[in-house]
Amino acid sequence: MVAHAPGIKRRIACLLAAAVSIFGCWASASAAELTGYSAKSGYHYVELGSFPQTIEAGQEGIVWRVLSVEDGNAYLLSEYVLHNARLHHDDVAYELAGGAFSSTELYAYLNGEFLSHFTAAEISMLQPVDGGLFTLLSSGDLKNKSYGFTGDRERQGYATPQALQNGLFQYRNGSSPYWTRSQSASHAYAAICTKAEGNLGYIRVVVQNEGCRPACYLKLDSIMITGGSGTLQDPYQIGLLGGSGNP
Repeated sequence: MVAHAPGIKRRIACLLAAAVSIFGCWASASAAELTGYSAKSGYHYVELGSFPQTIEAGQEGIVWRVLSVEDGNAYLLSEYVLHNARLHHDDVAYELAGGAFSSTELYAYLNGEFLSHFTAAEISMLQPVDGGLFTLLSSGDLKNKSYGFTGDRERQGYATPQALQNGLFQYRNGSSPYWTRSQSASHAYAAICTKAEGNLGYIRVVVQNEGCRPACYLKLDSIMITGGSGTLQDPYQIGLLGGSGNP
C-alpha cells in the first residue's frame, strides 16, 4: 500500500484509515495532549511547517508522527519522505570525520535552508539537539519497538509526489528509502538507510536518490493545541503558548 502526501490524502481517506489501523498508526480523536506511540492506540500526529509536496510543488503542511514524549519533549518524525538528497558530497571526507552527522551536507541543509519552511514561532517551539534543530533518526531509533518500529514493514517510508517527481527512488512496492544519521559499521564511507522491505542496510553517502525524512524535538511547555484531532487525516494544529494572537 502506497501512502500519499497531504495534498491527495483526502481523496483516499478511507483507504488510509484502514491501512493505519492495520499497522497500528491510528490515534484517538479525543486525545487532549500529545503522547508517544502506543501499541493499543498508535500515534498522535501534528502539523508543523510547510514544504513543497504536490506534483506541482504546492506547499502543504508537514505532518509529523509523535514517536515518544519524554522529559518535556516530543520526538517527531516526518510522516513522509520529503525529498531526496545525498548525505554528503565526499565519502572520503565523511569517513575521515568518523561519520559525524553534524559534519554532513544534509545536516547543514536541515539546519540551514530547511528552516525557511517554518515560521519564527514554529522554530521557537523546537528543542535544539547536537547543535541543531533538525536531525535524522538513528539506526537504533529504527529498531526501537517503543517508537512503533516493531518490524521491517513499520520502517517503510513513503514519499510525497513532489519528492518522486524530483528523483527520489521508489521500490516496486511503493516505498522509498531514507537515510539515518548512523554510519555503517562495516563500510565507513557509507551510512545506514532503509531498504525495500523496511529492513536496514547501507549505501555510499554520495548517492543522491536516497530520501530525507527529518526528525526533531518539540518543546511541550512552549505549545498549545489549537485544532485537529491528532489523527493522520486530521493532525493536531499547534501554536506558540503565549505567542502573538494566542490566548
